[in-house]
Amino acid sequence: MASIAFAVFFLAVWLASPTSTFAQSIPEVSPPRVQSPTDVPYPPNAQGDAVVQMELVVEADGTVSSVVVIDGVEPFAEQARAAVLTWRFTAAQQGETPVAARIRARVEFHPAAVPNPQRAAVTKTPAPSEAPLEVTVRGNRHEIGQTTFSASDVREMPGAFGDPFRAIEALPGVIPIVSGLPYFYIRGAPPTNNGFSIDGIRVPALFHLGIGQGVIHPALIEQVDFFPSAPPARYGGVAGAIVAGQTRAPATTPHGEANLRLIDAGGLVESPFGDGRGSILLAGRYGYPGPILGAITPGLSLGYWDYQARATWRVGDRGTLGIFAFGSHDYLATPSPSGDPTARSLEQFLSDFHRVDLRYDHQLDDGHVRFALTAGYDRQGVAPTYVTDRSAAVRLEADQNLSPALRIRGGASTRVDAYGFKENVSGPGEAIPIPSTADPPPTNVTGGAYADIVWRATSRIELVPGVRFDVFESSRAIAPMSTTRMRTTLPAFDPRLSARVSLTPSVAWVSTMGLSHQYSVLRAGQIPAAVVSVPGFTPANRQLQTVAQVSQGFEVALPADIVATTTGFVSRWSGLVDLSNATCFLTGDPPAYQCPADQAVRGYAYGIELLARRPLSKRLSGWLSYTLSRSNRDTHFVSPDGVDTKVMVPNEFDRTHVLNAAIAYDVGRRWRLGLRTVFYSGTPYSELKDGLAVPPYNAYRNPNFFRLDVRIEKRWPLGKSGSLAFVIEGQNVTLSTETTSFGQTCMSDPGSLMRCTQNRVKIGPITLPSVGLEALF
Repeated sequence: MASIAFAVFFLAVWLASPTSTFAQSIPEVSPPRVQSPTDVPYPPNAQGDAVVQMELVVEADGTVSSVVVIDGVEPFAEQARAAVLTWRFTAAQQGETPVAARIRARVEFHPAAVPNPQRAAVTKTPAPSEAPLEVTVRGNRHEIGQTTFSASDVREMPGAFGDPFRAIEALPGVIPIVSGLPYFYIRGAPPTNNGFSIDGIRVPALFHLGIGQGVIHPALIEQVDFFPSAPPARYGGVAGAIVAGQTRAPATTPHGEANLRLIDAGGLVESPFGDGRGSILLAGRYGYPGPILGAITPGLSLGYWDYQARATWRVGDRGTLGIFAFGSHDYLATPSPSGDPTARSLEQFLSDFHRVDLRYDHQLDDGHVRFALTAGYDRQGVAPTYVTDRSAAVRLEADQNLSPALRIRGGASTRVDAYGFKENVSGPGEAIPIPSTADPPPTNVTGGAYADIVWRATSRIELVPGVRFDVFESSRAIAPMSTTRMRTTLPAFDPRLSARVSLTPSVAWVSTMGLSHQYSVLRAGQIPAAVVSVPGFTPANRQLQTVAQVSQGFEVALPADIVATTTGFVSRWSGLVDLSNATCFLTGDPPAYQCPADQAVRGYAYGIELLARRPLSKRLSGWLSYTLSRSNRDTHFVSPDGVDTKVMVPNEFDRTHVLNAAIAYDVGRRWRLGLRTVFYSGTPYSELKDGLAVPPYNAYRNPNFFRLDVRIEKRWPLGKSGSLAFVIEGQNVTLSTETTSFGQTCMSDPGSLMRCTQNRVKIGPITLPSVGLEALF
């Protein structure tokens, strides 16, 4: 069905054409005034500088309904046209009446990827006596190996609920551990090996538990950058993928947004002050999905909230001082294992994190410098204990254009994480003690520096060699209550190289490769944390995880504004720790078959990814991504006669095929419809013989999974420049259930080997209905 949907979309692209009637230019009216951010990303697979001139129609509600390119070449013309369609204005007025108006806009593109605004003039036509209206536009170059979502793109993606972070689920190489939950294996890297950041600030997760909404209000996010492997040198301490959210620049006019849905409510307000020198922003969201989920699963309790606050002030002509505070909370409890519906629910997970970031930005003649101080507090709990982290960090980032063909970037950072334990409370006055086997919590210090060069060797060749050097230091008491500490210091050298070669005007070869390190990720007592990252609980030998990553691919510009990429990748880890470690051996007398889950092992992943998409800002848009991959881990098998066999086997969350297909269409009169299908093959499991797990390990597969997501939106004008939308959205409207495996349960049988059963369970249906209102003002 996914293939049919995309085939229909591909054919319809050639047949569909907008049929709208627009108001003509009206003389003697006050011109429209731009209200929204107007950044325009530099188009992928493009070269050099460019200027695009357009004529656009701004409707009486402040939206842009038509854009015609007067002058400009591809791919810049389409990039500018799509971006301008998302701009919002204070409408032109004739007296006290808002009216439609036709104006002109000019957007400049430059390959420099620094926050260096390029000015673009927007003038109303036919009144030459009026002063031009000026807006600020940035045209920043696309990083090699990077996929970027703009906020306007993902608002239209079915199943993403308007959240830019949630949209990464539809990318190739991204494999959910369970459908509907925002925890992913990305190119074979487990969730704890994937790094998340907001404006360069590390956070443990970008999603709320279960429902999967982002921890930052969508209206504050400008774009989300995704690096599936070998990211640029500025990203360190992560042996997996990078998901980096970038917030919008401070607005020049007051604006806001409010959202009310069945499962949560949120809002954002922002206003300049001090004659435009300063700005202040407040945002947040409160989730209440518990009643809906509790009706499906009695005793299930789930809740979440988040907040954001930002203030900025311009210092002189080139400096900006800012403070950004944000945080998130999640809580999950499940029914009592006793089966008594009146019994108290059992707390399964609690997560909080808070960040305060003080930053100073200074604009150079052709570059940028940022200095920032960050304080943080994290608390995450999986019964029976909470793990806490009090952190402090300082970072310096700089980039400078040395010539039109050469730019240098560099920086340094230091972070301190002081971990601790906090007892979990299972009932009134009842505390579960911290296990005596738990290692004392460590204090970790990580310091590093990086540099890379963006070199346009020729008009067709771009090279980005880079390197970073990190020092990982961890110390902790040798035993509970001991004053003697053990300390380990490990250096890491991470070279990176990426290249883009334009083979033809519409085809480019893209290559990335690099080496990355991170702390091994373990919970207290050497229990792997496979979902939420708590870096620094290192194994006994104090080793680091190391990954070598290589990807090679092609970017192709197809007709009808469709961009396609095909990429092959290989990743190789050592020191890897996740849920799929099945190192098994015999121990005890009588011998018992044991499979501990705390061994650091080797692993590798390889595959091919395909992605084809047409911008979601188009009237008819679409998306198709497919991944064919394999993710393996080291495994030992010891037979009853003591023979040790070492093999590579698929990990528990390996999925051979993953397919996403989406289509969205603007049917007119401000109605927009969307459909998305998701398919992936089943996870592996082991065959049992006489209650004993036997090799080959993970040689069999659970059933495949398929789901359907839908989105329906109707929008009305609201006031002079706002709008009100009614949105119906559903994830997994097919109510599909998923069968998966979570390791084994083993029990001792006196006089024989340990007997095990495979934990194969059905999950779901995890379905998320959403009916809500969205107001922009």
